[in-house]
Amino acid sequence: EEGLRPVDVLLTSAQNGQAIKELIARIEELRAGRDVYVVGVTNVGKSTLINAIIKEITGNQEIITTSRFSGTTLDKIEIPLDDGSYIFDTPGIIHRHQMAHYLSAKDLKYVSPKKEIKPKTYQLNPSQTLFLGGLGRFDFLQGDKQGFTAYFDNNLKLHRTKLQGADDFYDRHAGGLLTPPSAKELANFPKLVRHEFTITSKTDLVFSGLGWVRILAKPDSPVVVAGWAPEGVGVMVRKALI
Repeated sequence: EEGLRPVDVLLTSAQNGQAIKELIARIEELRAGRDVYVVGVTNVGKSTLINAIIKEITGNQEIITTSRFSGTTLDKIEIPLDDGSYIFDTPGIIHRHQMAHYLSAKDLKYVSPKKEIKPKTYQLNPSQTLFLGGLGRFDFLQGDKQGFTAYFDNNLKLHRTKLQGADDFYDRHAGGLLTPPSAKELANFPKLVRHEFTITSKTDLVFSGLGWVRILAKPDSPVVVAGWAPEGVGVMVRKALI
């Protein structure tokens, strides 16, 4: 759709060292003596991946400084290869629809989980709401009662309440019961914007850069939901990952 033509896709984990050897071998095969550029949006771990590659090849520990803060790679970094070519670590591409751009430094932990996410399933009736701390909101508008599975950082507190009165609930408790953001940060935090969807298959409702809620539905049994996120943050649907 974007006009890109990937020649291969590999699933890997820089943190766990998973499939790093396979990745190195495939890069070496495909680059055919050419330079390699590592490109991606901010906060996806490009520098961490390059460090894992360097460690696998040389045994050296962290060469490139990494941080959970967006845009900390401010200029391209050149890593020489034996044949005179280079691996280039590039500054992150900023996507303003990501939640990270609207959080304070101390709250970035909620969008950069360091531990395996433990999904939480909530049995909801129509006209019930699930608050994602104070960062977002999931409304179950129409459909049969079901369990909605939420995939967010383990430290993000989720709160179930009735849809009726949910606006007032947020106004009263944002910055207190519903955090982040904190009460001090609330004044500069964007308002939540509503996005409604009709779901007809197993689907994830994604809050960009924060997490997602899995929804079960069929063509003959549709589900209507709404996702709320700070103004500017993307809310979208995709085929369920899990």
